[in-house]
Amino acid sequence: MTGPRHRQGGSSGLPEQRAIGRHPLFAPTANLAIRGMGLAMRLALLIYLARYLGIDAVGQFGLIQGAAGLTPVMLGWGVTYFLGREIVGLPRLEAGRRVRDRLILTLFSLAVAGAACGALIFAGLVTSPGPLPVIAAILALEAFAFDLHIALISVGKPLAANFLLLIRSGAWVVPAALLGIAFPALRTLDFVLLCWLAALAANVAGLWIVLRGWPLAAILRSPLDAGWIGRRIRGGWLIYLNDLALVGMTYLDRYIVNAKLDLGAAGVFVLHWSIANALHVLVSAAIVQVSLPALVTAWRDGGVESWRRALTSMAARVLVAAVVLASLVWAAALVGLPWLLGPATPINGPLLGLMLIAMIIRLLADAVNYGLYSLGRDRALAIINIGGGVASVALSLWLIGAFGLTGTALAMIATALLLLTSRIVALARHRQPDAAIAETTT
Repeated sequence: MTGPRHRQGGSSGLPEQRAIGRHPLFAPTANLAIRGMGLAMRLALLIYLARYLGIDAVGQFGLIQGAAGLTPVMLGWGVTYFLGREIVGLPRLEAGRRVRDRLILTLFSLAVAGAACGALIFAGLVTSPGPLPVIAAILALEAFAFDLHIALISVGKPLAANFLLLIRSGAWVVPAALLGIAFPALRTLDFVLLCWLAALAANVAGLWIVLRGWPLAAILRSPLDAGWIGRRIRGGWLIYLNDLALVGMTYLDRYIVNAKLDLGAAGVFVLHWSIANALHVLVSAAIVQVSLPALVTAWRDGGVESWRRALTSMAARVLVAAVVLASLVWAAALVGLPWLLGPATPINGPLLGLMLIAMIIRLLADAVNYGLYSLGRDRALAIINIGGGVASVALSLWLIGAFGLTGTALAMIATALLLLTSRIVALARHRQPDAAIAETTT
């Protein structure tokens, strides 16, 4: 009797595990957990750098991190936007060929950009923030990893994509920091960058495991579809400008701070911005991004009133969650960071508070942005983002010059208010279903 009962218990566990994996909340919860771990590790890295290498090292790393965020978008030409949509549901060979063509374009763009940057460095017009060969390898591998991350999500592997993102963006922080603490000779930015590069190599190995069932040899042998690349570049200029604006609003401030103030001020900015940005990432991943299907369904099935209730409900949840979490983050940072970093590292409570306010407004603006997206207002959405990107740079140049580091937070608040107001106006001008359908089909 023991044997059959044991087999019965064992066989009942497997369907239960499969049921958990199929639960609609499993993938969003797992993705949120992975993103949360990555954020925690990146914040831990900045704390390690500030405590053991100094605030200038935080600024130096922040400039390299910003370049890693800017490079994939600057060299993307808007093609990834179309790639992510087109490969959904395609056979593996055809989807793999599209991704391969995208990577060839990235390789060519990296070669041209590398030659241009090398010429500028040789001429003395640009200074590398660290060891040039290591930084160049990091930027190249991050560009490829970005393209493949989007592709993995589109072919139905979001958990694999986010797990690989965790490997290259956060998991390497633990050994880098522990080895640096244990062996003072390794407390250098060069060693940190080498650990980052090793994580990117591990990411490549992980990709090989994830894609081992794909016909990789046939994909590599297939002819290049240069016509597809050309069409996507020509048709994606507005998307490309939109992507540049969004990534510029995220990363250009640190370069303006470094140019107008100094590397130490850039370090202070990066430390405080990273804490505030964690609020944006978590609330966006937990509430804003997962609300899109409900908005689209409400508009399609319930009409204007149902859609408006869904959008209002999402915005209310975003506001409550953001205010509560921002308060907790601000208090925890003021209490915990001086203890972790030591008295030599500046923790500016008003600066962090203003940045958190900017992130709360930005989250509300993002909620309205998803409202526009659910209506198919792609052109209005892109134009507003491009205007916001230009305004963000202009406001940062003006306010940082006038108010120093406080000006960075004021520029963030002003940009977020501009985006929120513009998106509300665009949404108010677009209430009739017939108008939405007309714009979507043009």
